[in-house]
Amino acid sequence: MLSSLVLLAGNSQRMGQPKQHVELGGQTFLNCIISKLLLNRQFLTHLVFVGQSTDELGQQQAAAAGGVWVNNPNPENGPLSSIRLALDCIPEDSAIMLWPVDHPMVAASTLEKLIFNWQQNQDKITVPSDGQKRGHPGIFPAWCRQAFFEIDLNSGARQIMQMHPDRINHVMTDDIWITRNLNTPQLLVEAEQWLKKQL
Repeated sequence: MLSSLVLLAGNSQRMGQPKQHVELGGQTFLNCIISKLLLNRQFLTHLVFVGQSTDELGQQQAAAAGGVWVNNPNPENGPLSSIRLALDCIPEDSAIMLWPVDHPMVAASTLEKLIFNWQQNQDKITVPSDGQKRGHPGIFPAWCRQAFFEIDLNSGARQIMQMHPDRINHVMTDDIWITRNLNTPQLLVEAEQWLKKQL
C-alpha cells in the first residue's frame, strides 16, 4: 500500500506568493504535481495534501483529483508538522511518498521508476539520486511512521535517513529536477529558461 503526501503549507516568503499557485511552463506547481500523481494513480491508494485553510483554490484542486486536504494551522513549525497531521488520513500499513510542492518538475517517468524500485524492496526508504545528492520525492515505508513523531520537529524527514543509512534504496536518475528546489523568483526564471531551451 502506497499513499502520496504533497506538502504545501509553507508561507513561501522567498517566492513572494504561494508556491503551489506559481506558474511554470503554463501550469501551476500544484497542477503539475497532481497531473503526475494521476498518471501513477493505479499505484496510489490515497492522495493527501497538507496546506493552509485559506488556500481555497488548492483545496478545490485536491478534491478534484480525488485527494484529501489537511489544514496545518501552524505552518511555521515546518514540513514535519504537516506530515504528522497528515498521518491521521493515511492507513498505518501504508508507505508514504513525500513530495514538497517546490519540486514540481520531477518527471512522471521518474515517479514511475521510483515506485517500481520501492515495489521490489518495500522495507527500504526509496529516494531518487543523481549520484551525489538525494532528491525528491522520497518513499518512506510504514515502519517510519513512528519515527516521524520521535525526531526533532526542526529536522524533518531527512533525519530518519540519517538514522538508518543502511535502509535506504538510492534510485539513480538523470532527472535534474529531483534536486531543484524552486523557492525563489530567480530560480523560477532559470527554470522557465530551461524549459524554453527544450522546445
